[in-house]
Formats: sequence, structure tokens, C-alpha cells
Amino acid sequence: MMAAASSAVFGSHLSLLLWLLVAAALPVVAVDRSKFRSCKQGSFCRRYEKYTQHVLQTGSFVHELQSDSLSKEGSNAVLGRLTHVVRTEGVDTPDGGGGGRPAPRPLPLRVAFYREQVSGHCGIVRVTIDEESPERPRFRLREGDVIVKDLDPDEVTLLSPAADTPGQPTVIQSSSPGNCSLHLYHSPFEAWLWAGGRLLQRLNARHLLNFEQHRSKEAHAAAGGPIVDATDVDSSDLWDEAFGDFHDGKPRGPSAAAIDVTFERAPVLVGLAEHATRLHLAAPGFEEPYRLFNLDVFEYEVDVPMALYGNVPMVTAVHHLPEDAGGVSASGFFVANPSEGFVKVDGPADVAAAADSNDSSTNTWWLFESGVLDLFCFVGPSPEMVLRQYHSVTGWPRLPPMAALGKHQSRWNYVDVEDALTVHKGFDRHQIPFDFLWLDLEHTDGKRYFTWDPAHFADAGTMLDTFEQSGRKIVTIIDPHLKGDENYTIFTQMRDAGLLTRSLNGSDYEGFCWPGPSFYPDFCNPEARALWATFFQPEVYPHSRPELYTWNDMNEPSVFNGPEITMPRDNLHKCHSAGYDVEHRDVHNVYGFYNHMASVEGQLLRAPAVRPFVLTRAFFAGTHRLGPVWTGDNMVSWDHLARSVPMLVSLSMCGLSLAGADVPGFMGDPDRGLFLRWHQLGIWYPFYRAHAHLTSKRREPWLFGEETTALVRQTVLTRYQMLPMWYTLIADWMFTGLPVLRPIWYHDLADLGSYKFADLSFFVGEALLVRSVAKSDAKRLQTYLPKGDWFDFWSPHSGVVPGGAQNLKPHPEHVPVFVRSGHILCKKMRPRRSVAAMAEDPYTVEVYGSPARGRIYIDDGRSHHFQMGAFVLDEISFDGASVSSRPAKLPNSFRRPLPADRGPLASPSAAGLRVERLVLHGLTRRPVAARSLAGDLPLSVVKADVGDSWSATIKEPGVGFGTREGWALELLF
Repeated sequence: MMAAASSAVFGSHLSLLLWLLVAAALPVVAVDRSKFRSCKQGSFCRRYEKYTQHVLQTGSFVHELQSDSLSKEGSNAVLGRLTHVVRTEGVDTPDGGGGGRPAPRPLPLRVAFYREQVSGHCGIVRVTIDEESPERPRFRLREGDVIVKDLDPDEVTLLSPAADTPGQPTVIQSSSPGNCSLHLYHSPFEAWLWAGGRLLQRLNARHLLNFEQHRSKEAHAAAGGPIVDATDVDSSDLWDEAFGDFHDGKPRGPSAAAIDVTFERAPVLVGLAEHATRLHLAAPGFEEPYRLFNLDVFEYEVDVPMALYGNVPMVTAVHHLPEDAGGVSASGFFVANPSEGFVKVDGPADVAAAADSNDSSTNTWWLFESGVLDLFCFVGPSPEMVLRQYHSVTGWPRLPPMAALGKHQSRWNYVDVEDALTVHKGFDRHQIPFDFLWLDLEHTDGKRYFTWDPAHFADAGTMLDTFEQSGRKIVTIIDPHLKGDENYTIFTQMRDAGLLTRSLNGSDYEGFCWPGPSFYPDFCNPEARALWATFFQPEVYPHSRPELYTWNDMNEPSVFNGPEITMPRDNLHKCHSAGYDVEHRDVHNVYGFYNHMASVEGQLLRAPAVRPFVLTRAFFAGTHRLGPVWTGDNMVSWDHLARSVPMLVSLSMCGLSLAGADVPGFMGDPDRGLFLRWHQLGIWYPFYRAHAHLTSKRREPWLFGEETTALVRQTVLTRYQMLPMWYTLIADWMFTGLPVLRPIWYHDLADLGSYKFADLSFFVGEALLVRSVAKSDAKRLQTYLPKGDWFDFWSPHSGVVPGGAQNLKPHPEHVPVFVRSGHILCKKMRPRRSVAAMAEDPYTVEVYGSPARGRIYIDDGRSHHFQMGAFVLDEISFDGASVSSRPAKLPNSFRRPLPADRGPLASPSAAGLRVERLVLHGLTRRPVAARSLAGDLPLSVVKADVGDSWSATIKEPGVGFGTREGWALELLF
């Protein structure tokens, strides 16, 4: 968060001079684009664009695969060598020099195959391109940080072409089910990904591979002649560069790396979170490439490819191949490079029209400022499998405390203990449940994190006790910048241990942020993370306790007086090296990731038996193993409400399912209509938090009047009723990588009618389809229900709704939500103040159509006991006459050894596993009785408002979840 604040609150915290400096440095109305670079304003992107134009216009190529360099490494990898073809007046000279140029060094190529963990099928191909004998090592992420250490090798066979078949590829063939292979073409070098007889991706098909090798200024000055890399097209700003008033020393010179990827017959590409634009990346037709560079962008615009707070360099492609070429399928692509990136996406804007044409491929290029090309290709063939393959590489998600799925209430700032307790009591008085109250900057002692303001939060312990007794939680903000104060022990410990980020000259880097002069821990260094983790202990952080949770904001990192409001690229980190020899440009996009990791480690150190909960604003691939994210400082506007849908679906499709957007927008004051509509949509976000800027008016629901309060109450109660569904979806995400939010086309890639609604509607799990209401004056809502039968979630008794185009009248009390026929949902219907208060409540099971199935996951909601099997995972089914439940099979990704007798849950008790009501919708015959093994059961039946179907309710059926033998109930007709 960045912006003006009221002097009344700041008066006791900031000097007038400091406040004026902060206010002068920050934008007031909207994002200031002049503060942030475009592609052409950064030399490495500008010259690469020129390089691509040269290659495409001339039809030339630079790299070829040395045929005699290929050899196997172990059982699953192949090594090779890329050399440079230098053209001078039409003559090809492999690895030759031109003018005074030293011969370019070969590029080692490594291709490794891995199996997807859940099914054991082939599906993961890792292609790494580095520099041979570089002047200095190029940065690579340490295995185990972003990429897990225990990838499952897939044995391969190396098939070389016959000597009399020039131009044919060398084939690397998987031995696992799935028929995966990579075809390596030699001259020019290309790599084609095949699976199941389908051509999916072509790497370097347009020959845009660029690898700028480390060199000295003197060697580059002596170079001339033919083109070897992009520096030969544009040699400006290679060793120093300016942006506005800021100077980047660039002592190591150019080191960018890039490659093009063509997604064969794929008119749809999604991912590259986080950008405030449409879901389908080619749809906007941006001339500017998507930027990947974590930044503090206050009041960000929508429908632009500008960088935001976090990024995951990963996409999922949907291929519409002819039936004889494999039909409709999906594949994925991910680059493990944390330096600044740009991705250009050129593809069809009209998916339905392109799907049936031969010109439906999407062309991309992927450019990074430094490091190596560490590429992962995922063969799918479904979006579900793509994400399983991605999670096999980056790890499986972390299960949050169940309370984290309840309502979160936040603002900058609740000013003191009395204010926080008043809000807590206000929700109880108005019978609106919530679980988390968030404390922003002003709760600290002068922006010194891990402290409490001595005047306004002197009685923090009483506040925490009150929340704990009610089952509610407090979250405090802990930003990464440290106030430079000799009396601030957090700062002095970090400084004295030599664990701060350093400037180019070797001194501790000093920037400017909320506390004024600030210093930044080198979170890339494991020693810095270990020391940070100790700060969560009660002897360091007063009132720290197991369920005092954390919010890591401003961790891009945000530096008010830095270039692009962040840290200089030539700053230095130690990371996992021997000294401070890693430039910030190499690791910028994982600074927040490592800060997040350190905070999670701190909570686990403080309370090993309790699940951590740490929200982060900056993120990278792998953040799903740590905790939730949100979309940052959005605006109170209908446009931002609308774009929250593709933003959150994109995050979910990049592995970050536990995500949300500030409701009803961070900056500004909502009118009643926007306030209600955003809460009505927000309850369908996985992470549901109301948040507001300091200058915004107070937004507690009861401040809008009794009618609005009643509508919000019912909206929030719906969220809590659906918590069993949400928790089960989060558990499925943890176990198998299934995204919680899904594009409308996710379950039927061939349904062309669904694609044009991708920015408006989304699946929650497999059963629910939600349609946003994103205009204040909407009179009708054009929407689409994928093929099949549906029920109106809000009035399932009204009968079956067929799939296809729908023209709906907006309802003032809720957004449209539909349940797909064939699904079973579990609910808890008794209103309570918090998740903890619901633990022992019984379940309602609702069945929609026949046949139908569903699942439910239950555990104690806060401990790690589930890792040893202390959980219930039951399958529920209905065959048209009988409803039954039985223990579900564990997914293969749950690879922990479990005791033969897992025993009962410690919490909830058997009473908390009881089913109190069974409701069946869409029965095609009218039942006359219901029966269990114990005898007849009370049954009530209602005919549908439309059509010949019935809904039946069975109360107190005498069954529950978590039994070994399961149960069954029978309907008699």
C-alpha cells in the first residue's frame, strides 16, 4: 500500500518532514507510468526486439546442435552442445569470429525427462541451456527452493537419425506410459515436443534463441562483423544504463537469454500471473510484451501488460488439433528464471473461429535479463494434468488453517485496541461471522516490525486473548524493510550478523520506505532467513503466540526512492554462494518469495504443531508451498471488480489457488451497489478479505444501513455454509494440484461456446459455476452454461436448467451461481460467529441430479496431524435410488507412510461428523419413503417449479462421515 494518509493518525508516528517526503514521492490519483519501464526503455528488451525483427526478416539463424555432442547422462538425461553459426557474406562459419570478436563459447544443452508424481506417466521435459566456461557463473536457483529436489526420473532412449537421412531429428523417447518424446533438430537447432501422437510445442522454431555471453568491455569493443546475439544488433547501454534519475552500473555487462516457443494449433494461452487483464493472453492483442518484474504499483490500471506485485512464468495452452492428429488437449510451459522477464504472445483473438482453422497456433518469445534458460515443458493432455506436472516440479501446496477460508476483515488501519475490539463486537452484534482481523502499519512502534505501538496497542495482550477466546485470529503486518535505528534490535541483529543486502560498493544498502531510512535483509541468504525466523519467538516479539498470523507486504521489495520504486539491480546478495557476488537483477523476482519463506519458517519455529498462515504480496513459482497471495492495491471500481475474475483464475491456473482480491477495492469509497456486488462475488474467492485504504471511509457493513447489513449478513453466511466444500477443494489442491478456481472451459475443452465467457464466469471446483455482475446498471446478464444440466444454486427446487446460452435478470441479493447436475455438495447450515464455533456442527448433504458423486475432507483444521493420516476423506454417491458414503482412496501424491490403524480424529468429535439432513434435487420420480438399515426415515417431498422433477429431504438419517464401513440410504418409489 502506498498513498497519502491522515495526519491525525500519522502524527504520533512520523515527523511532519518525513510525512511530506513520503507524500511527495507517491502518486495521488492513478498509476504513474513514468515510474515504470516498458520494453523499449530497458536495453536488454529493446535490443532483443530488434534482434527478433532481424532474424525474422532475414530468415537467418544463429544456433545449431552439434551432432556428435549428444550423449546420455544417467538414465533420464541427454547432454548436447549448441554452437554458433556466424554468417559472413553468405558463408557459414561455425563458432567463427568476425573482426576482433573472440569465438563465442558453446552453449551446453541438457534435456531431462521426469514422470508426473500422481499417475507415474511421462509428462515433464526439462531443457536447460547454459554457457560453457563463462567468465563468471550465471545464477541458477538452488534445487529445493523453487524446484523440488526429488523429481521422479523417467528413463529415456536416445534415437539418432540414420546417416543417409539429413535433416531428420534425434529423438529422445520416454519409457513411461504416455508416449512422450522430444525431437531435436540439428541445423538450425529446434526442439519439438510430442506426446500421445500430438505435436504440442516447438522450441526455437522461429530461431529467436538469444544467449548473451559474459564478456569484458574490451572484448566487446573489439568485436564486429556478423551477428552472434542481440548485442550485435544494438550495443547501447550494455555496461551502464539510466532510467529517469537512476543509474544502473551494470559492471558485469549484458547477459540476457531468450527463446521462442510455438504452441501448435493452440488458440488459447492462459497464465503469466499476475496481470490485470483478460484471461486469454492473446485476446487483448498487446503490442507490448507481458512484463515479469515484481513491483509496487499503486492504483494499477487494468487491461495493460504492465508488471504487478508477483509473477509465475508459466502458461497452459489449449490445443485444438484435428481429430486425426490427437484432438483437443492441453500442455504447459514454465521457465525457472527469477530475473526480469518479458513474454510476447501473438495468437488468435477469436478462439471459436481459430479452433477450426489451420492458423490457430500461438507464437511466443520468453526473454530474461540474466541467468540461464531453465525450461520445463508439460505434456498434459488436460489442464488438470498440466498442473499436476507443474506441482511435481515445484512442490505440492500447503494446507492452511481451516479458519483462513472464513471472512477476513482489514483496513489501514484499526487505530487501537479499542477500535479492534469494537469491530469484533460489531460483527457479533449484527450476527455476521468473521475469523480474522488484520492490523496494518499503525499497530507498530514507529514502523518497527515485531513491535506494538506503546500508546495505541499497549494492551495488545488483552486484545489477543479476547480474539482467542472467541475462536478468532489476529494478523499483523511485517514488512521486509527495517528501520535504521540503533535501538531497534531486529535491525542491529541483522546488520551485525552481516545479513543485509549490500550496495554495489559493498556497504549495507539503505533505501527509503515507511519507517524512513530503511535496510533490507538478504533473504536470498539461508542464514538471513534462519535469523528472521527467530524473531517470531515470544521473547523477541511481545505477545507472539501460535495463532498470531502474519502479512508480508511491500516485499517486491518496495523502495520509495529506488528505481521503479524498488531496489537497484546492481545491489548485491550472498544467496547460497560464498560471498556477496549475486546481483539483485539475478534474483529480484524471488526476493519476496524468500521473505515469505522466512516468515513461514518463523511461525513453524514458534509453534511446530500449528499450521502457519502468512499472506504475501510478492510471489514467484513455488509460493503455493508457503501461503496465500492477493492482487494488491486495487481500486474501488467496476473495472477492477470485473478484472478480479481473470486475475484470480489465472493465479489458480499458475498453482496459486489460495488467492483473493481486496473487497470492495482498496483505494476509494464504494457506493452501496458496488459494495454489495463485490461482497456477493468475493464470497466465491478462495481467500475472502475486505480491506481498505487509510483515506477511505470506514466500511463495516452496518455503516451502510440495516438493509445493506442484512444483505451482507446473508452473503457472508452463505460463505460459511459452504466451508465444507471450500475445505475439500483446498485439500484436493494440496493432494493433487487441482485448481480451486477454473476457467469456464476447463472441463470441456471442445465446448467452443464457453471461451468467450472466460472473463465473466468461472468454476469453483467441478460443481459450481459463478457469473460476476460487473456493471452497476446491468439489466440483463448474457451468460453461458457448458453442456449438461444445471441447477440454480439459490433455488434448486425451481428445476433443471439446460446448458447453453442464458439471458438472466440480475438478482439484487446475489450473483448467478449454478450447480452442475451429477454433483454432491456438503454444507453446514447453522449460523455461527466463526469457523471454530462450527467445528461440532452437523452436515447437510445436497445431491444435484442422478447419478451424482461428491467428496468431503475433514480434519482438526489447525494441526499437522493430517500428515500422519488423521483425517476423513469420504466419497458420496447417488445412483438414482441409493445414497452411500465410503472412505475414499488416497491420491498417489500423498506419499507419507500412514499407520495401518489411523484411529479416530481428535477433533471434531463424532457429533461433528454427523449428517443432520440429506436433500436430493432433480429426482425424476417421486419417492414415497426413505429407509436405512435401522428402519424408515422421515421424508418430505416438493415438486419442482418447472418440469417433472422432485426434491426430497431426509432429516436425521442417523449417519455420519469417517466410518470404516460407510453407510447407505435407500429411496423407495
